[in-house]
Amino acid sequence: MTAQVTECGVLLMGYGLAGRVFHAPLIESTPGLRIRAVVTSDAERQSQVRADLPQARIIADPHDAWADLDGIDLVVIAGANRTHVPQALEAAARGRHMVIDKPIAGTADDAQRIVEAAERAGVQVHAFQNRRWDSDFLTLRAIAEAGGIGSLHRLESRFERFRPLPRGTWRESADPEDLGGVLLDFGAHLVDQAIELLGPVRTVHAQARAVRHAGSADDDMQITLGHTSGGVSLLIGSQAAALGGPRFLLLGTRGAVRIVESDTQETALRAGRTPADADWGVESFTAEVRALGPDHELAAQQRALSTGRWDTFYPGVLASIISGAPYPVPLGDVVANLEVLDAARASAASGESIVLSPAAAHA
Repeated sequence: MTAQVTECGVLLMGYGLAGRVFHAPLIESTPGLRIRAVVTSDAERQSQVRADLPQARIIADPHDAWADLDGIDLVVIAGANRTHVPQALEAAARGRHMVIDKPIAGTADDAQRIVEAAERAGVQVHAFQNRRWDSDFLTLRAIAEAGGIGSLHRLESRFERFRPLPRGTWRESADPEDLGGVLLDFGAHLVDQAIELLGPVRTVHAQARAVRHAGSADDDMQITLGHTSGGVSLLIGSQAAALGGPRFLLLGTRGAVRIVESDTQETALRAGRTPADADWGVESFTAEVRALGPDHELAAQQRALSTGRWDTFYPGVLASIISGAPYPVPLGDVVANLEVLDAARASAASGESIVLSPAAAHA
């Protein structure tokens, strides 16, 4: 592979939910990226690849994908969580840049192994923390950074679903090797956003339970983070919540923000829409903002949401590869997230709070 490229051929590893719904449409909508091969052994998914990506080669065995990498500059790892580390290490050994779906690994130590392998090989690793570009989170961040609600002291953040019947997939497997459960799944986004908003994390206390089916992976969890700023984050993830709370509640010393509904980009992708649509990322709901005015009276307003921008991730990846632009998501941030999730797992097992030293921090 040449050191300088003007466009990237992509090998997409996996064509399940992540590969087909999230990655493929965002890749194909990015000028300069082209999916040239897809790895999937499932006959139905192979048919979907033929319909969706007629230009792409279909490779049934993941091991065969490494035999012919001509024209492949970027490997997108979007299969089951247990495949992320071995495929990332293989991509690094083959000298290919990579994007890895979240979580990039099950532990901070395994994530660091990927970082070090990529550094030795001189290739880039990009973590698909797409929810940094959610409409609701972008709005919350903009309001917080404007300073109108004062110093932030509490964040409540939720991903709550109601799926009463387990689907029997690896995501619900209790086998530690499968890396299933909501603590790692939803937690990868919730922790990332909390650190982005309230800063480094010093203490972690967590609960994680399997409430739908005994012996399955955790499907209901709560993490409380103590930030070095003095702020506190309450993060909730559940597959067993028939009635959930607001997506975000952010409290400051001079006001607060509440956003009840959630970003709709995932829903749009599932429906077959793409970032080429004129109204991509535009939401019909609003954020409720209450803040002290010049007269020290609390005033309320409804604020339109920022446009969701998942479509900026892959152009950012391409710019990093071609011109050395900053990574869309600094890799050290993702390692810090996993340090928090490691602590959350230990806390849920022991019932005790975990102190991180040094604190887990983003760049």
